[in-house]
Amino acid sequence: MAERGYITPSWKELEKLERKNYDVIVVGAGIAGMTVALSLESKLRVAIISKDQLTESSTYKAQGGMAVAVGPDDSVKDHIADTLRVGQGLCREEAVRVLAGEGPKALEFLQALGADFCHNQNGLDLTREAGHSCKRVVHYYDYTGKYIAETLACKVNRRNNVEPIGNSFLVDILTTQDRCGGCIMEHSGKLVHLQSEAVVVATGGYSGLFSRSTNAVSASGDGIAAAYRAGAIIADMEFVQFHPTVFNTFSGKFFLLTEALRGEGALLRNSAGERFMFNYHPSGELAPRDEVSRAILREAHQQPGGQIYLDARHLGKEYLVDRFRQVYAELAQNNYFMEQDVIPIAPAAHYTIGGIKTDLWGRTNISSLYACGEAAATGVHGANRLASNSLLEGIVFGRRVATYINGAFSATKEPSTLSAGITEEIGSCVDINVLRKKLDCAADVERLGAELEAMLKWLSDVEQKPQVSAANSCNYRTSNAYQLARLLLKAALLRTESRGTHYRKDFPEKNDADFSKHMMQQWGREVVME
Repeated sequence: MAERGYITPSWKELEKLERKNYDVIVVGAGIAGMTVALSLESKLRVAIISKDQLTESSTYKAQGGMAVAVGPDDSVKDHIADTLRVGQGLCREEAVRVLAGEGPKALEFLQALGADFCHNQNGLDLTREAGHSCKRVVHYYDYTGKYIAETLACKVNRRNNVEPIGNSFLVDILTTQDRCGGCIMEHSGKLVHLQSEAVVVATGGYSGLFSRSTNAVSASGDGIAAAYRAGAIIADMEFVQFHPTVFNTFSGKFFLLTEALRGEGALLRNSAGERFMFNYHPSGELAPRDEVSRAILREAHQQPGGQIYLDARHLGKEYLVDRFRQVYAELAQNNYFMEQDVIPIAPAAHYTIGGIKTDLWGRTNISSLYACGEAAATGVHGANRLASNSLLEGIVFGRRVATYINGAFSATKEPSTLSAGITEEIGSCVDINVLRKKLDCAADVERLGAELEAMLKWLSDVEQKPQVSAANSCNYRTSNAYQLARLLLKAALLRTESRGTHYRKDFPEKNDADFSKHMMQQWGREVVME
């Protein structure tokens, strides 16, 4: 049977909690969650729950842009082909066809809301990123995610039927024997029962479990953990995409240097000043991200000092200041100037492919429970995400979730007895930062079975020590982190091959004999393998 994990609220009866009723609860206020809220019919009463401020969401931090086949030399067919190739044989092809085929409509959706992306004399200013066969990425300078997030948030705040609930934390998803009926959240230090006909999990991924991550610590996969405890099937947890070019600032935070820099001609150099990527892949700097990340680590190990650099000096100050405004300003604050300096970089955890398994309409194996965005595992990314497909995924599948709910919604169902997957009065006595640093070592760009097993044993040992804790989001987040780390490590151990973002030093080759092209590792109440 699946392990349930630990959660620490000290409550006894659901009926004692404050209750609020909605038609639909959307958990997460990134691109996917806000798209759902804006696409639901105005007659529905919608709550959209956010954990932190908009600026902390992964959407807000996205720099590069949104991949969509609208260029004169592009086609949906080519977009599909690039996505399948980068996904290393594990993409769900029908999901990829939906993603690419509905891409132009997703762009129209954003434009209808007021988004006006960068243009040139020929129309939309499209750029190229790793893994793409042509220029396909629409952008707003180098802060596309921020621009989209603010555009969506403005519209959400004007919707009379949508109630934003900020500074709240999803504790657990409530279920009956046959369906989802709401959730428990922590808000202002107390637990609240939200009852609804549908719950949409759009809480993002779990790359914040790593201490070296481009995302905030709040990107801790809490919606995935809650869905798992409720009995939802979880898939592909081993696939964590590391972004190759991440800069460590004076403050200690990790700042992403958008892949669009390499798309526009920036180069990778070793400590001797030599360009090296063509020694590892025929596409050079525009190889898929997993290939670039591994090449950077291997080249660093071979060089005195072990430092790798991004070189954009030849692009010129005028162009860099205008096109890469956010990146230029951040680097300048750290005394690096792209027109004259090479920038020290290294890979960091960036995007998580695993999550709650859904169909093409965001439905999970639990009736009335939906998922979309980075929290979902649609199969669209396979073993490695094609650059800038994530913003597109949030729009396409967010709209699909809303379309299904609009068509299926019924307010006539009888109330049922609800239950949650929480375990009372149990906490962990190890700081979450210890776990994050250990995960950096055990589940990094390159992995080793013995190290994965050692961390699993460590998790088992530390979780044997009970500790009664007050009910607050810090405790919930820590418990979720242990739960998700355990799933990630077990999935990584089971995949005894190297494919896409999952690389095993002890199993460096693909193993198609044991792992069919359409296999996903799935976790529910029992481990299920296709």
